[in-house]
Amino acid sequence: MDIKKVIDRFDINVYQDILGDEIIGTLAILDFQYNYVSNYKKVFLNNFQINELLLVPKIRNHIFNALRKEEVRELNLHLELNIETEWQGLLNCNFNKRKLHSLYEYFELVFPEIEREVIVYEEFCKPNYLLYDYQRNVINEMERIIRSDRPRLMLHMPTGSGKTRTAISLICRFFLTEERKNIIWFANSLELLDQAFWEFKRAWSSLGNREIKVVRYWGSADVEIKEIKGAFIVAGIDKAYSSLMRNAGDMTNFAAKLGLVVMDEAHQAIAPTYSLMIDVCTNLNNIPLIGLSATPGRTWNEPNKDLELANYFFKQKVMIKIAGYSSPVSYLVNSGYLAKLEYKNLFHKSGIQLSEKDFEYLKTHFQFSDKVLKEISMDRLRNIKIVSTIKLLLDKHQRIIVFGITKKHAILINSLLTAIGIDSNVVTSDTSNTERMRVISKFKISRVENPNPMVLCNYGILTTGFDAPEISCAVIARPTDSLVLYSQMIGRAIRGPKSGGNNISEIVSVIDEDLPGFGDLAEAFLNWEDVWN
Repeated sequence: MDIKKVIDRFDINVYQDILGDEIIGTLAILDFQYNYVSNYKKVFLNNFQINELLLVPKIRNHIFNALRKEEVRELNLHLELNIETEWQGLLNCNFNKRKLHSLYEYFELVFPEIEREVIVYEEFCKPNYLLYDYQRNVINEMERIIRSDRPRLMLHMPTGSGKTRTAISLICRFFLTEERKNIIWFANSLELLDQAFWEFKRAWSSLGNREIKVVRYWGSADVEIKEIKGAFIVAGIDKAYSSLMRNAGDMTNFAAKLGLVVMDEAHQAIAPTYSLMIDVCTNLNNIPLIGLSATPGRTWNEPNKDLELANYFFKQKVMIKIAGYSSPVSYLVNSGYLAKLEYKNLFHKSGIQLSEKDFEYLKTHFQFSDKVLKEISMDRLRNIKIVSTIKLLLDKHQRIIVFGITKKHAILINSLLTAIGIDSNVVTSDTSNTERMRVISKFKISRVENPNPMVLCNYGILTTGFDAPEISCAVIARPTDSLVLYSQMIGRAIRGPKSGGNNISEIVSVIDEDLPGFGDLAEAFLNWEDVWN
């Protein structure tokens, strides 16, 4: 049975139930020409993979209801159900794994098996690794500090200037003389962990002098890292904390084998769990600690908390220093390493009034409450403005990244873009690893290979560790009071021509009345200098 033929029988009521009133209703307001079943079908197939439809009970039941009577009898026989109950038997069936396999067989689909993640890699790599002049100068300064009696530092480099590459190069130098010591790289997102893992492989192939073990320690990893020696370990900090802190002896043995600790996105380092983990790893033998961040502060207007972070790294911050430039961002833009940014605002009067409780939440958490964010995300006129603006932006941009307010909001914007004929996809924390890789790989295809404009919507996934140099426009649809988060979002569209990017990139920020925002990367980069000096 061809499942696509069954889907062709879906009417507007089915799509209303599956897609929800927010998408259907907004499309109706956006333009009546999009308010057709064929358009709803296009949105539906963009949001759901064909081979995963039968796993979703609501969609599965709609498929059953769309079957003809003889097809129901045939399917009941195939599933070994009571054919007399017809549709009711299908709707009430307990679809265990065996029944699902049989159902997939009937519809001639391949059952999606759960992939097993490879945990540990030990490989040789081919040489191919270069550094810019400013990166080599930064490495020399870092090396001087980690060999001193106060071996803690923050590596402060703008997004797009090669923080990871610079730090990995230093790690390779360290391994050349310290063969039995481990180096652990902490991060807290899949993208950052993957980036560090693969960057080390590329670097060691050129800079290394022996075979070395590289360990992936996040997700479902079950390797005993406390037994490893002379390895580069890329670890999810929450997982490492849970594993090692259960046994003080294991933690002590592991720390004794360390030669260097690296913390990515190190403005988070003073969070209680993170700082405890780092201190246990470093304090035993005064182990060097390197923090990485494009935004070496916790806030944008509370110096005491930012000072706490600076003191944690002994106020030793290494950054790019170029004679004649007050900010390295200006040098990197003028030299073609970073794109020149053009800032544009999309103003909208939402009518939202923040209460004292909302302001207090914002002050405490450095972001708006879920209640406020949900209210903003459901503003239909605001969403229509965003979609209409993106449609116009595609006249001059071939790769656009969109940052939604919530998961639901990112999906909504993607659905509206898909409905009006734009090549758009979405990733959120609910997107499977396989689907995330597929979507991102498609989006990263060179403009030479695929010149068609594409949009990638996301929420909470692609602010860090995501590198697609050909992005020339970022649409920041989520309001934020976090200079750190704002800088990270801007960073996705900042690659210059020397880094495979663009001469000019555009940053479009949706500005809601009476809600704070930001608008200049060079100014943001130097925001915390007073607490570090």
